This record gives sequence, C-alpha cells and structure tokens, in this order.
Amino acid sequence: MSLTVVLGARRSGKSAVAERLAVATRAPVAYLAPLTVTDPELQARVAAHRARRPPEWRTVESHDPLSALDDVVSGETVLLDSLGTWVSEVLWRGGALEDSPRVDPTATIAELAQAVDVFAARTAVRPEATVVVAEEAGWGPVPPDPATRRWLDALGDAAQACVRRADRALLVVAGREIELP
Repeated sequence: MSLTVVLGARRSGKSAVAERLAVATRAPVAYLAPLTVTDPELQARVAAHRARRPPEWRTVESHDPLSALDDVVSGETVLLDSLGTWVSEVLWRGGALEDSPRVDPTATIAELAQAVDVFAARTAVRPEATVVVAEEAGWGPVPPDPATRRWLDALGDAAQACVRRADRALLVVAGREIELP
C-alpha cells in the first residue's frame, strides 16, 4: 500500500477508518495536522482527536503538509488529516475565504493545486504507506457565498489529484466503507 485516500462527509467515520489503516501498517505513524487552532472550541476538538490516537504517534503540526513531508522519518506511515483542512488553511492564509478577498485568489488556488499534486506524487512513490483523509463535501447544494464555493471547488480538485495517484480510494458513508474502483 502506497497512497490511500479515505473520502467521506463530516462525521462519517472517515478519520477512524484512516487511523485503523495506519495502525494496520504496524509502522510508526507521523500524523500530519494542517490546522491553526483559532479558538477554545477548536482547541477542545483537537484535544479530543489527539486523545483518541495512540500516544506513540508523532504529530506534525504544519499548515503546509508538503513541507512537513521533509520531516517524515524513513519507515513512518504518514496520515494526513485532512485535505479539507489543508485547503482551508491555504485559502484562509491567502485571504481567499473572505466574501470579498483582499487579493485575487487565483494565484493562491493555483499554488495550492500545485502543492497538492506534488504531495500526491511524492507520497504515491514512498515505500511506506500514506493515508489521506479527504472531505467529500460536494454532495450538498451550491453554497450561497463565494468563499465557500472557492473552498469546495479547491477541495474537489485536491481530492481528485490525490485519488488519481492513489493505489486505493475508500468512500466512507455512515461508518461503512465502499472501495472505489
């Protein structure tokens, strides 16, 4: 197993499936967490998530998972949780999650797409396993605001880039896994 993408809606159980896959490798795990904690409620969510993981897992907190790959030790399984968080971090930092962005978001979105493609390419050829958690957020209505549409489109493109290079893709619906062809 080289690159596996686990897709699912919010609270579908996708992270639990991804964590189970990482445990099954029986290798040390580098958990890439591309999230900036901005408030107490989010801090509590992160603490609960961290408490659920095995204590020997190494957490790498970086808003740039591509650069964080340079810190992964040989032999470690990589678990990126999550692609949607990475996308939101990049768009947020680039000012593209505002209704009227401070700058044209085109360059930020293009840089993100390039970084995700390189991440997928690098992880697809690693001898160790990589598991990417990705939100499947496109099943809902078209969001009324441009910022959410930008996130949704960028996330969809990022998920497709990862799945194109993946050996395996799973869709998790209500805790049930469906192997995608």
